[in-house]
Amino acid sequence: MEKALKAAGGKVGVLVADPQYSSRRVRTRTSNHGIKPVIPYPSNQKPMEEQFLRVDKLFRVHGPESLKRLYTFKASIERVISRLKEHLNLENHKVKGLRNILIRALLCIIGMLLVALTAIKLGKPEQIRAITRLT
Repeated sequence: MEKALKAAGGKVGVLVADPQYSSRRVRTRTSNHGIKPVIPYPSNQKPMEEQFLRVDKLFRVHGPESLKRLYTFKASIERVISRLKEHLNLENHKVKGLRNILIRALLCIIGMLLVALTAIKLGKPEQIRAITRLT
């Protein structure tokens, strides 16, 4: 967490994580750094707050609207990572070295963003969904 805070220049406001990261220690550490933890409580934990976030067996999110809205960002990020791994072959890369892998990943992300920006500029939002699914 300290490395992420340093890399972000201390400008982290929210930590969104899966229920397996739900612990008093994680929640306390994030709060001590001024970060709001958005972590659903698993079924085997009893939260102290009245307003808490839960995810059921069908992956439906329950809780306050503000927390549910923040938690949906996690799914968006995971979709992008999945596309990078599967469709852009970042999982089975042929380059060696962390620096080269980082450069390849960033170029892939820039490519995805350029395609999406072009579709937006052309006024074709339906193509954004198709392009981001296929790239």
